[in-house]
Formats: sequence, C-alpha cells, structure tokens
Amino acid sequence: MKKITLLLFFLLLSCVLFAQKNGVLTGSLVDSANHKVTLDYATISVFKVGDTVLTTYKLSDDKGVFVINGLQTGIKYRLVINAWQYHILRKEIMLEASSPKADLGKLILSEKTNNLQEIVIKGERPPIIVRKDTIEFNAESFKTLPSAVVEDLLKKLPGVSLDDDGNIRVNGKSVSKILVDGKEFFGGDQQIATKNLPANIIDKVQVMDDQEAKRADPDLVAADVPQVINLKLKRAIKQGMFGKLYGGGGSGELFETGGILNIFRDTAQVSVLGYGNNINKPGFSMSDIQRIGGFSRGGSSSIMVSSSGGFSLDNVSFGGLGSGVQTSAGGGANFNTVTKKGVKINARYFYGQTSDLITRETNEDQKLGQGSLITRNSSIQDNRNYIHTISGKIDFKIDSLTSMFISPSITLGTKKGNGLDLKNSYRGSDNKINDAENNTLSNGSNTDYSVSANLYKSFKKRGRSFNSTLNISKRDNGNDNFNTSVVNFYDDGTSRKVDQLRGNEVRNFGISLSANYSEPINKVLSLSFVARSNYLENENALATFYKNPLNQSFDVAVPSLSETVRQTGVKNNLTSSLKLRLNKDLDINPGVVLNTITLRNRFIKYENFNQNYTFFAPQLSVRYKILSMQYTPSFSEPSVNSIQPVANNTDPLFIQQGNTSLQPEKSHNLYVSTFKYDVKQAMNYNFSVNGIMRDNSTVMSRQVSPVGVQTSKPVNVNGIWSLSMFGNLSKDYKNEKRQINVGVGFGTSYRKSLVIVNEIKSNTYNFSVGPRANVRLNLNDKFEFSQRYSVVMSKSMYDDAFYTDLKTTSQTSSSELVVRFPKGVVWESNYNIQFNNQKVAGFNNRLQMWNAGVYFLFLKNDRLQLKFSVNDILNSNVGRSVYISENSIRDTQTNNLGRYGLMTMTYNIQNFGGKVGGKSSFFGF
Repeated sequence: MKKITLLLFFLLLSCVLFAQKNGVLTGSLVDSANHKVTLDYATISVFKVGDTVLTTYKLSDDKGVFVINGLQTGIKYRLVINAWQYHILRKEIMLEASSPKADLGKLILSEKTNNLQEIVIKGERPPIIVRKDTIEFNAESFKTLPSAVVEDLLKKLPGVSLDDDGNIRVNGKSVSKILVDGKEFFGGDQQIATKNLPANIIDKVQVMDDQEAKRADPDLVAADVPQVINLKLKRAIKQGMFGKLYGGGGSGELFETGGILNIFRDTAQVSVLGYGNNINKPGFSMSDIQRIGGFSRGGSSSIMVSSSGGFSLDNVSFGGLGSGVQTSAGGGANFNTVTKKGVKINARYFYGQTSDLITRETNEDQKLGQGSLITRNSSIQDNRNYIHTISGKIDFKIDSLTSMFISPSITLGTKKGNGLDLKNSYRGSDNKINDAENNTLSNGSNTDYSVSANLYKSFKKRGRSFNSTLNISKRDNGNDNFNTSVVNFYDDGTSRKVDQLRGNEVRNFGISLSANYSEPINKVLSLSFVARSNYLENENALATFYKNPLNQSFDVAVPSLSETVRQTGVKNNLTSSLKLRLNKDLDINPGVVLNTITLRNRFIKYENFNQNYTFFAPQLSVRYKILSMQYTPSFSEPSVNSIQPVANNTDPLFIQQGNTSLQPEKSHNLYVSTFKYDVKQAMNYNFSVNGIMRDNSTVMSRQVSPVGVQTSKPVNVNGIWSLSMFGNLSKDYKNEKRQINVGVGFGTSYRKSLVIVNEIKSNTYNFSVGPRANVRLNLNDKFEFSQRYSVVMSKSMYDDAFYTDLKTTSQTSSSELVVRFPKGVVWESNYNIQFNNQKVAGFNNRLQMWNAGVYFLFLKNDRLQLKFSVNDILNSNVGRSVYISENSIRDTQTNNLGRYGLMTMTYNIQNFGGKVGGKSSFFGF
C-alpha cells in the first residue's frame, strides 16, 4: 500500500507540474512554389528568444502537420524549421494566457536552388533531420549524464528502443549493425560500441536502411528492412584503450573482483578479461562476454540463461547459473583484426570454473485415485566444473558477390560432484511407506570438436542467391557415477542396498551439409530449394559394476545393467517453395517438405533393428500487411539415449527405462503473428498465436508400486496438441527531461496430453494464463522508478476420476528505485515479492527479497565509483518454485546466500563506463 501511495504521489506531482504548461502550437508546412506539396517529417525546433537551449521539438507528420504541446504562456519562443532540401524558416511567437492555443496556419518554405551548404547557427542545430533515406539525430540535443555511454544516448532518441538484452529497434525495425564513422568497430559487434563508447564523443547518430539486407532479399517489405546506425564522432578515434576494473569484499569472507581491458589500433582489437566471486553472480554481463569476449564473433554453439541472470556459453559457465551458493572464476582473451585485403580474423580462448553448494527441500504430492503419494526429499550437492574453450573465425570475400567464413572450435571440460539425498515417501499425509539414503560421487569429462563453413553468393540478377553450410562435429562425453543407496520399506520390513559404479560413455560424430538456392522467375514469382543431409554416428556405452566385498573394488560386472547402443545413418531433408508476391501487401509462399531417415541400431545383447522412414507434407506461409502466418511440418527420430534399453537405477525410488520401440514424432506447427510500431504515437504492439499437433509424441508411462518405487518408460502416443497466445503493448512518452514507458502483456496456453500411471490412461488438459504490467519513469536521469507485476494461474484437469484436478496461482512483483543526488551520490533499491497459494508445512508462501546500495562517485566524469550495498536485507535466505507436472504438484525450496553486505570499488578506464545505477548495473557493472 505504501508503494502504491508513493507512486500515486509522484504521478500527481507530475500532472500538476506539466499542467502549468498548457500552450499548444499547430500548423502545417508547404512548398512555396506549390502549396499542395506538404513537407513531411520536417523538424520544428523551439527555443526561448535569447536562449540557445532547446526547449522542445516536433516532427511534422506525413501530411506536413505539426502539433507542439506543453508550452508556457507569456514566454516568447523562436521556431526554427528545417526540412531537407529547403531553406531554414525562423519565426517568433508568444502564447497568451487568455488564448494558450495558436494555429499558425500554412508556413511556407522555399526550396534550395543550389547545392551550397546553408549556414546553420550552432545553437540552432535541429535535434532531428530527416533526409531522403537517412534520419540524423544531433547528439547535443539529447542531454545525458557525464558517465553515459552510447546506449544511454540511444534510449533518449525518439522512436529508438532497447530491450533488456541491449537489442535495438528504430521505429519498430531491428538494427542489424552499428558503424563508427562509417566503419565496423570491434568486428561489427553492436554492443561493443553502445556499451563502451562515451556519449559525449558522439556528434551525430545517423539511421538508414540496411542495403545489404535489401539486396539479399529484394522482397523485404518496408516494415521488415533492418536498420543501420552510424555514429559520427566529434573527433576520429584511430587507437585507444577502454575498460573497467572492480573489486570488493563483504561479510562472511564474500568477495568479487574482475576486469575488462580493450585495446584497439586501426583495424586490430584485443580484449582481455578475468573475474572471480563467491556471491552467486556472473563476473560480467552476457553482452560483455559475447561482444568484448568475442563469443559473438567466434560463434556460440550453445547458450543457457537462468532466471537469476546467470548464463553459460559453449558450456562455459560465467557465474550465477543454477541455484544454491556458487563460487565462480574465469578469464580469457579475444583477438580481432581485418587485413589489408579485407579478411576478418578472430581468435579467442576462455576458461571458466564453478563450484556449487546446493541444499534443496522438495515436497511432491502425486494424486493417485482416492489417495496420494507424498515424497519429501532433502538433498545436499557439491558440484565442480572446469571448462576450456578455444575457437576462431575467418571471414572473407572471394569477389564482390561471394563471401565465405570458416569457424573451428574446441571445448575441453571436466566435472566432479558428490551428493546426499534423503527421501521419505508417505501414503497419504502420515502413513510412511519407505525412506532412502543415496550417496553419489561422480567424475566426468567431455571433449567437443567442431568446424563450420559457409559460402554465400549473390548474382547480378536481382533476387538470385546461393547459400551453403557445412558443419562437422565430434563429441566424447564420459561419466563415472559411484552411488551407494539404502532403501527401507515399512510395509514388509525389508531393505535394499546397492553399492555400484555406473560408467557411461557417449560419443557423437556428425557431418551436416545444407544448400539453399533462390531463383526469381518474374516480378511476382520466385522459386527456392533447400536441401540438407546429415550423416551421424552415435554411441551410448553403459557398463555397471558392483563393489567386490573381497577387495573393495568395483569389478563385479552386472550384465543386466550394461549395454552398448551404436547408431549410424543418414537423414535427408528437401524443401521446395514458391513465393508469390501478388502486391505490396500480400505474399503467399506454398511449398512441400520431404524427409527421409535411415538408421541402423546395433546392440551387444539386445536384438538389432533398422529404422527407415519417409515423411512428405505441404507447408505454407502467408503475409498480409502486418499479419503473417506460417504452417510448418516436422519429423524427428528418438534420441539414442531414449532407446537405451538398460534402466538407470541411480535413484533407487525412481527407475528410468529406455524403449527400443519408439517411433519418430510427427508435428504440425501453425504460427500467426502481428507486430506494429506506431511512429506517431510512439507505441508498439505484438500478438502471436502458436498451435502444435503431434503424433507419435513421447510421454512417460509410470508404474508406482505398492511400496512407493516408481518406474518410468517413454512411450509413443497420438493426439497431443497445444495452443498458446502472447501479446504485448507498450508506449513511450519522451521529451528532453523525462521518459516514461508503460507496458501491458499476457501469455496463455492450453495443452492436451496423456498421463499414464499404473496402466491407467487419462487425457490431461493443462491451462495457464499470465497477465503482466510494467511502468518505468525517468526524470532527467535524476530519478528513476520502475514497477513490474505478473500473475500466473495454472490448472490441470483429467478425464479419468483416478486423477484429481490440480491448480496453482503465483504472483510476482518487482520494484526498482534509483535517485541521483548532487555531488556524486546515487542511491538505489529493488524489492521483489513472490507469493504462491500452495500451503505446505514448513514452506513460506510469501518470499521477499530487498536489496539496496549507495554509490559515491569521484574523479572527472565519475571515473571512480565506490559502492556500499546490502543484499537480501530481509534475510529470506531461500528461493522457491512451484509447478504442476502430469498428476503431481512439486514445491521446491533452495538455499541462497541470505543477507550480506558488500563494498565494491570500480575504476572506469578512459571513462568508457556506463550510467551509474539501475537494473542493468545492480550488484553488477
């Protein structure tokens, strides 16, 4: 309630302040020679007479009309009107309190008759100039903090938006590249420039269509043409160095440290970074690692992101991934250059290590007829991972129409872990039927080699192109799992003990070759062919040994728990499609898909079998204005792990089996979406619907024994389908001193599946709906406030009375406040609440997380920053998740660091640092 009252106060205060500026100017711009010719997207700049500080500005619309709100009465203003290829028009006007609205009628501008550059008074440079194919922003018209970087500048530009990952859109169109003085900077990575170049060295920001994308696809509609941003600097930068160093410590021997250094000279760039901490967070943001670390230039084969902000790239964890308490460290270097012949060369090396201590409490309530099976699990795990990755990329042009790249990579990793699981199972709430203690110790290693090559060729004939990609990969993964388990069954008083070594070697080798050819037939019709072929060799070798009581070695082979599966074969895919562009608003693309799969599966003890499948289906995509629809069929075979017939018994109360009879899954996907950005209203919205039907879908069939032992096995079922819908609406309110973003959205899904327990089959219908809303307020970078709220309601219903309908409701609220005081003091706070209606003994339904910190800024342009922060002020000390799976509700709580204080100092080299305070830098840099 206090937060709502505070928010209403600020909104009321804003309304009172802005209500005093009720003056309105309107008018239209026309050509002097022909008054029927209107001047579209001209810039009307407003200054107070005798002052060079820009008061406000507007662009004329597509009919030459402009409306300027929020002007003061009794003040004399000077209008400066700039239109491309027209002489500048200046006009003075004063609005009276008795008549605050004035219509200037038609304002006449004369066209320039020569190419001589008109003299522009420095203080009158328009904030925006719209030329034929370029939008140009005057950077000095958009005020930023001394420590601001290009990203902060872009956020202030009208029509420009950035998401949480730093991706940029201009008037709803994605930005494909960012240039600096017309050239690529650090290999063309967008966020190297936006997150590191200081805003105060930028003279102009120019936005234009991506001509390469238009040449590659001449049928691109205007709304889909990517944009290119060119940053014009006040002075040329030929060489330099930028980066940051930070270090800090806190209570309980907590620490964090790290540094990034970037050095560039002409066309060569080197980046070095290192980090270490034990506070459950990444050493750097993903964008820093991808761009500065060079993962985006060298190519990333896999990305994993956690809800807490942690992430891994190419299996290298950079901290904060997963749950529990984590210590992480790593470092590496990236080199990028362009030779005199235009060959781009990139090389990188990275090392990462993590150590996780996880304490978890899980309560699972599985409904079975009139009763239930309740499982309570307490576990402790200590896991360690060490990863090295080496990669490179060579990108070059064979001629003006042909380009090629080659990218090799190597990943070497080892992992170690040990854990203790304590399980108790109950029939109902208090009838204990078993308990189990399971100790595990694992050692593993993985080695991945891969090389990728791509050839792209365009032709002089517009729309004709050829693209081919070759991928070769080899992966060897081995794991030795030692586990000792003791299970006690209370119904019959028996016990089971297992002391075993389970060794698993998984090897994969594959060669993939694809080719894509497009041929325009005429202005309306074009034809495309896509062919893909994959050769594969997969092996899953499983060997189990019991401990020999005579010598305490694991040398007693267990044939029933050992088997090797070898799979070889070829998969082919051929797609042919027509593209009919009937007019500028309507495209229709029908096509056909042919898939063939030929696999040989060989076993040591089990019967060998072959798999030969052919799949043929139509496909279709349609675009009408901003609405698009795609129907896509697919066909996928079961993995070699799923057909491994030997059971996984490492959890004595949950046995997992394979199934050699699994068939390939057939799916039909229908996707409908729309997206629009309203330039005039600074509003964007999107809506999508996705429906999927599956035959031979894989679900888990489970057997629950009377003593509580569960055995699962994958089986094929038909008639599985799902329908999901998502929608978002957001609007920006921007002027020179305030920015407000308001957004609402929702996500909903409905899924029909099948649950099978003890041979009792039932259709299950899972429904969930999740509305959300957010608001962000920025007042001249002095005060920032944001609020997000979401609720998710889930329900599962069943046809068979053996199963009980289930439902959950969870709510999440996130608040953030940043206040920048004079004399270099910044205070920030964020407060999160999670509430769930599931009530389980010993589990907290209301989790609160409150973090706060204060910065002190020193040296020129805030180069030195000292921060005092407190994490988890309310000492929640736990994370929680609740979800429905088949006929169960699972409630899990996991440990975290709890309350701690931290003092961190950051030094920004060359002041190429970011704006201080805010979500992107909270407890990070």
